[in-house]
Amino acid sequence: MSIMALASKVDELITLPADQGTAKLIAVFGTNELEITSDDLAQVAEHGDVYDLLESDIARSTAQFADAITLVTCGWASPIAEGQSDDEQVAPSQHPERRRVRLVVTATREHTASVLRFSDDWDNPITDEGHARGSLADAVRELFQD
Repeated sequence: MSIMALASKVDELITLPADQGTAKLIAVFGTNELEITSDDLAQVAEHGDVYDLLESDIARSTAQFADAITLVTCGWASPIAEGQSDDEQVAPSQHPERRRVRLVVTATREHTASVLRFSDDWDNPITDEGHARGSLADAVRELFQD
């Protein structure tokens, strides 16, 4: 199963809304099978801060023993103004065009994919296979560093 197919399937199985208050770490098992079910997912940790969760011992341990990990987090997203540096951007939570989102990131040692759903357009997810960048993408990749 490709990492994007796996991420999309896990996203479908997760029933959490875009306004949950904590980030959740889920171990994924059986990724070599053609079909996974909710029985192949096990929530192993949650935390109010996604970065603290990713830096935890349980996150590192899960990345070593599970076939894949999934991180589910929610927050605000806003448009990125063309031509502005990251330092010039308004925080998404303060932006007048902000939208609530749920982000599901599924990763293995070799690959990462994500599914983003906006609360006001839930049925039209945005997917990304390994092109994400920024501090969260870096933190997920660091889970698999020796």
